[in-house]
Amino acid sequence: MMRWLIGCVFVVAPLSLSVIAPALADTQAFPLGTPAAATPTDVRPLTEFVKNLKTFSANFIQKQVNVRGQTQPGSTGNFVLARPGQFYWAYEVPYVQKLIASDGKLWVYDPDLAQVTISSLSDNRGAPIGIFLGNQPLEEVFTIRSLGNNDGLSWYALSDRSQKSDFSSVQIGMDAKGIKAMVFKDKLGNNTTVQFSAREVNQPVDKTLFAFTPPAGVDVVNSH
Repeated sequence: MMRWLIGCVFVVAPLSLSVIAPALADTQAFPLGTPAAATPTDVRPLTEFVKNLKTFSANFIQKQVNVRGQTQPGSTGNFVLARPGQFYWAYEVPYVQKLIASDGKLWVYDPDLAQVTISSLSDNRGAPIGIFLGNQPLEEVFTIRSLGNNDGLSWYALSDRSQKSDFSSVQIGMDAKGIKAMVFKDKLGNNTTVQFSAREVNQPVDKTLFAFTPPAGVDVVNSH
């Protein structure tokens, strides 16, 4: 099973939510709507962060609440991104799965299934890190709206201008260091929250992570 809502790497869509996302950690919960007392600010902290972004790496915690309000088992792992067009997203707990993007392709490797799936990045829409892969200014791809501050983060809503996203909404929470959390709602009504830690921005990264060769003996499925 793909832990990352695959069918998604680039674009996201309109936002109108009013509930609070479940806690990702004991000390922080993330909103899915504008806090009642929020004072919206401009969106330049987000657009300037993405404009100047060259590399980004972090650990993550990902949790999902399905449309029935049931919390699914959380996932943890790490990722590395290099613009343009490269990322390495590795789930470590509770299952191992690796997503590698490079040269216009997305490789999804599932050791438990002994399977690798290959697809075009242009066919995958909406995954959080994929939002930042291209060089096009963020504001040209999305309508961006400030939601104000909550839990020490400044929150922004992104709406895909092309309206082709696999997600019905996305929100991004930032602190002084940059992106700290992302909250998604897919078109089936499932909410996914991702919290980043140990973040490194515009630091050298190991680019060998983006070169993937399927291990011997695994099934390779080309979804083109």
